[in-house]
Amino acid sequence: MSYELDIGLQRVALPAVCSLIGCALLVRTDQGEDWFDDEPVKGTAFPTVLGAVLCASGMIASDFCRRGLIGAPAEWSTWKASYQWEWMIWMIPGSMVLLAMARAVFSIPVHFTGLAGTATGAITVGVLYICLNEGAVWDDQHAKLLPWMAASCLAAICNMASLNSIARAGGSRWVSLTVLGQFGCVAAIALQSYASLGELAVVGIGVSLGASLVGVFRQSSAKLHYGWQLSTIVLPLAIMAVACLATSRFFFESHPLPQWLIGLVLFLPTIVGLFDIVVGRITSEWFRVVLAAMWCSLVLGAILYITKPWQSEW
Repeated sequence: MSYELDIGLQRVALPAVCSLIGCALLVRTDQGEDWFDDEPVKGTAFPTVLGAVLCASGMIASDFCRRGLIGAPAEWSTWKASYQWEWMIWMIPGSMVLLAMARAVFSIPVHFTGLAGTATGAITVGVLYICLNEGAVWDDQHAKLLPWMAASCLAAICNMASLNSIARAGGSRWVSLTVLGQFGCVAAIALQSYASLGELAVVGIGVSLGASLVGVFRQSSAKLHYGWQLSTIVLPLAIMAVACLATSRFFFESHPLPQWLIGLVLFLPTIVGLFDIVVGRITSEWFRVVLAAMWCSLVLGAILYITKPWQSEW
């Protein structure tokens, strides 16, 4: 099997199918017009948790396939991270399940949304700290590491707030596409820096693709911040995209890119969200989608134009 086909099946198709099924369960927990923010939501706990578990399992299964462990359950306990960033394959799926369980336990929406903001902030700091805490690099490069952590934390929090803002303003049908676009840009950078990390970004593309397909065909409600049903999947993905980019730029050499372009990738959902506030919400939904796609395409095009990956081997 060729490398490209292998990547397509294990890193894109597998997580995409699991995400498609899992997110389809999640959007079915929409309570419609009779759903009130201060009343318990009933009958949604099981599909919420199961949907998140399916999405999370797709990511983990993809990694196990790549390591050759998926068909050998007796060897699953031998999983070991060669680099700290590899723990993302457990932390991001774990945060999806954690948020889904919180939604199931705190069945009153306004209670869950208050908790979710604090939880995602803590997850952001935890993921970035673990992924960037690479032994000797941490010991002697604090001056370089801490600004990256601060910028990445700020980017992840702003991006999540922007995704929520888009969803609450009637864009929950297509908001997952923004994360898909960011992962495309991150993968284009990471694959030229370090193949294994780039493959993890491709897994993010797969999960985002499944969530996007579900969102396009069935809208998820969003009366409160963190209240839209796919938030338990999309928000951890937003953290993962930032962590992949930060890790790539900090630890591994890549084709030189201007700092402004790295900043655009880092804050891409925030930029899309700001333009959506200023321009998009006074126009049709289709124009909002086209505007978001335009920004993502321009950033990706700039990366490819500067690095010209077709002139070198990845």
